[in-house]
Amino acid sequence: MIEEEAYAEWTTAYMNDLPDSAFLYIAPGGEADEDGKTTPRSLRYFPYRDAEGKVDLPHLRNAIAQAPKADLSPEIISSVQAKGRKILEGQREEAAEEGDAPIDEEVAPDRPDAYPPPEQMSDWSAVVHLDEDYGSKTVELARSGTHYGRASDRQVVLSPEDIESMARGYRIIQAERWYSTGAPVGYNHASLAGALDAESTKAAGRILEVSTRVNEDGSLSLMGRVQWTDEATRRIRAGEFDGFSIEAVPPSSARSKKSGESLGEWALIGGTLTNEPFVAGMQPVAASEKRSTDMALNKLVTDTLALREGATEAEVLTEIQSLRDRATKADALSEALDTVTADRDTIKAKFDELEAKEIERMLDRACTDGRIAASERDDYLDIYTQCGEERANRAYFAERISVTATGKAGTEADRAPAQSVLAECATLADQISSEENLDSAAAYARAMQIVLSDPTKRAAYEAADIDA
Repeated sequence: MIEEEAYAEWTTAYMNDLPDSAFLYIAPGGEADEDGKTTPRSLRYFPYRDAEGKVDLPHLRNAIAQAPKADLSPEIISSVQAKGRKILEGQREEAAEEGDAPIDEEVAPDRPDAYPPPEQMSDWSAVVHLDEDYGSKTVELARSGTHYGRASDRQVVLSPEDIESMARGYRIIQAERWYSTGAPVGYNHASLAGALDAESTKAAGRILEVSTRVNEDGSLSLMGRVQWTDEATRRIRAGEFDGFSIEAVPPSSARSKKSGESLGEWALIGGTLTNEPFVAGMQPVAASEKRSTDMALNKLVTDTLALREGATEAEVLTEIQSLRDRATKADALSEALDTVTADRDTIKAKFDELEAKEIERMLDRACTDGRIAASERDDYLDIYTQCGEERANRAYFAERISVTATGKAGTEADRAPAQSVLAECATLADQISSEENLDSAAAYARAMQIVLSDPTKRAAYEAADIDA
């Protein structure tokens, strides 16, 4: 009888001394040393044979389970796992031919009624594995066709209608709420074997929903979404289980829990983790600590990302990573833009301040040059702003106003001497009084009006009035 030894840690030195044939995969690019072993040793992946060339089952299972963690392409990982499972299956068949107990085979208790008769219960199995990086995948629960046992005369025939019936039946089961979450997935058909204790019958997961899928060969598959428990995830990753089997009741025996009448459909009542897959060629099953998404989400994601129909998960993840990278760059650019905008606002505020000071200096220079009086600063600035400095200086020429010491009017020009303005008014008043025969007061008022109509003379008069 073959006894599977416990997993033993192999040292680096031990593995480095193993031949290339002890590894599931040798990456290209290396060279053979004098013993024919690939160098560098880091190109050799997944050791599964010991120094004597014997298959070490714990290391083989570990290699299959750990393959997704390696820094290899999805295609290589899939090939490595397929090779490992084929070797594992060969070990089982060899054990069966030699009369040994099948490796990891479920052993039924010594009771004739341990399992219900075939007409009341049927099960099919498929390979199960974990995906390190992705969420839970849809599990292929059953497939139409004729399936045979490996070391027995057992034969199972499932028609496409049987598969459709299982899907319809499970919707009825969900509507009748047979299970609060979903049909349970256990370990090694413990419940069917008659186990009643909590440890043996605890759930490894729940079947949340099912659907059907047409395969390339024309067969029809029943697909299900399984939510695994943390323990089941750990045990699958450790290589303790690599198969999945459903448990279903045929229409002849299935009964409604509400009415007690015939269900009229196949009743999918659960599944189990096992190491003896019955159906060959079925899609591998993935489990994860993370809750899987709705099956319809795959199409939604590929449509949203504008990917081709049937895009692989690797393609989806690559596009998502690309979007994530672009979003990170966009965030960095947005942050940089905010910084530039803040710097721009600071610079603009400083520029506005300098511009205001420069305008004040320009107006002061115009006053110093005798171009304008204090009261004309706004007028000069309007022309300067709208028409430019040249037009403003033509309108207000230099020494237009005589410049003396700075006065209290707030300018650096003392407009024309105030005494000359008053003298001019007095002279003009005498002339008006004589010519128009007006009294002196009326003539002086008339003269003031005429003289002060000149902006330059008015500015001088007003400045002198302020200084006084």
